[in-house]
Amino acid sequence: MACNCDKCNPTKNCGCKDTALTNPCTYTDCSVGSERCADIQCAECVSYCGTSFEVGAPGTVIKIETGDRLDSILQKFSMILTQGLGACTSDDLHHAPYNVYAANITNSGFTVVWNGESTASTQIDVQVDSGTGYASVGIVAPTVLQLAVTSLVADTEYRIKLVSTDALAATCDSVVIIVRTLL
Repeated sequence: MACNCDKCNPTKNCGCKDTALTNPCTYTDCSVGSERCADIQCAECVSYCGTSFEVGAPGTVIKIETGDRLDSILQKFSMILTQGLGACTSDDLHHAPYNVYAANITNSGFTVVWNGESTASTQIDVQVDSGTGYASVGIVAPTVLQLAVTSLVADTEYRIKLVSTDALAATCDSVVIIVRTLL
């Protein structure tokens, strides 16, 4: 891998104790009190490989499965912290998708990708906000796990959330991801 900054040393070995990394400079600040790791691992590249487990009574179930990505687990726990455990966050009730992220980012768009949909979901509404409020950019059926968002402005920050609807018209919002289009 190639290093993209030279904060650590002139040979661009930016992981402090590692050989070159391709991380943003903020990940490779080796000054006192900053970087403590010999290597940086990205959350989206780490999976839970232990035995699947769940805790909670019906309506308050938290389930972590073998193979779940760390970023998905973090999104699930973040939603539980902000919304409480129950409607929209329990694994055995209708909930918003987990593991929401952006891929294929260009100067005029990106693809929103997700998984971890609730079996009770009847549709997913992808909503985008560039600072003027959320607007729907597409509604997809369950098990359609991505949507290309196009015709955006270059070098602009967008907030994206998924709104899952069930058969009773109850809605649940996902985490909000923040994506900047390229220049």
